[in-house]
Amino acid sequence: MTTITQTGFLGQLQQVAPCPRCGALEGWYEKRVCKYLQMFEANGESYEASNMERVRGGDRRYCMGCHKDITDQIKMVEN
Repeated sequence: MTTITQTGFLGQLQQVAPCPRCGALEGWYEKRVCKYLQMFEANGESYEASNMERVRGGDRRYCMGCHKDITDQIKMVEN
């Protein structure tokens, strides 16, 4: 069985059970809305960008196989 993890400050997020819809244990993704500043020179070429900052989202996790919400199958486990 493959273990999928995402490291966090208090431990790791881990998919502890297969997706109930498709049975996959491929991993997950989060939908986030982020913002950043992109600077341009007078001729239109980009030259600098700020760090990306999350505005909202990232609270729900979705199956990589079928895109169903599998937040309940993702748990924080200690390192």
